[in-house]
Amino acid sequence: MDGCYKITDDGLCKVAEGCQDLEKINLSRCSHHVTDKGVVAIAENCPRLREVILGYLSEVTDTSCVRLCELCPDLEIVTLMFSGVSEKGVRALKQLKKLRIIDISSLPGIVPADVATLTQFCPDLQAMNVSLNPEINDECLLQVVKYGRHLHLLQCVSCRITDHFLTEVGRHTKALRNLDIGWCQAVTDCGVRALSATCGSLQYLGLIRCDAVTAEAVEELMAEYPHITYSTFILESKKLIERARREGFMFREDQNHVDMLV
Repeated sequence: MDGCYKITDDGLCKVAEGCQDLEKINLSRCSHHVTDKGVVAIAENCPRLREVILGYLSEVTDTSCVRLCELCPDLEIVTLMFSGVSEKGVRALKQLKKLRIIDISSLPGIVPADVATLTQFCPDLQAMNVSLNPEINDECLLQVVKYGRHLHLLQCVSCRITDHFLTEVGRHTKALRNLDIGWCQAVTDCGVRALSATCGSLQYLGLIRCDAVTAEAVEELMAEYPHITYSTFILESKKLIERARREGFMFREDQNHVDMLV
């Protein structure tokens, strides 16, 4: 029901009563009409839930998250991005022993210590998004990676990441394949070089708007580590231009070149 802005708590209560074998529900962007009342009703009546998406629901708070964690132990996928969940709700996630994918991006008030221990309590975690939480730092994410033996995707865009994390992360993981550190302004060429050299499992590194990372360094790394896909603003722009040309779009310089040939 992603984007169904007319959905209300009363409707969710009816769903909860009539669909007690429900395994997946997506309520993202259902606006302020969906609150803890509706989500708690789902939690209390649908114990077989495996996936719940509650993105962009500002009226869904820790109350919902705590009840879901208490009553739906089979949850594997939880998305809370831009919701009203904060410290208490994130701490409750440790109860979900089957958790594989978690998105807790942009949740003001969450505590790095609670995030740091998630992979210790949820050993099957494979993908984690903690982006847009400026309090998440190097030490927090090193603990996440150290205990996340199955963690292959980590998104930490616009977090407090420095070269220290990039230098150390390779020593703690053999699983991490995709890492996005876009908009982390403290990251430099030195950190990216160290990560590329020491993290043998890495296949993708997101660097969009890491302004201290130079284009020259990225070009050198692309040649030295061809198994890693590096993503920067310049590289992605080039891809868009190349795709447009393949699809027949002509830029001004292309037209000028054609005119000269004619």
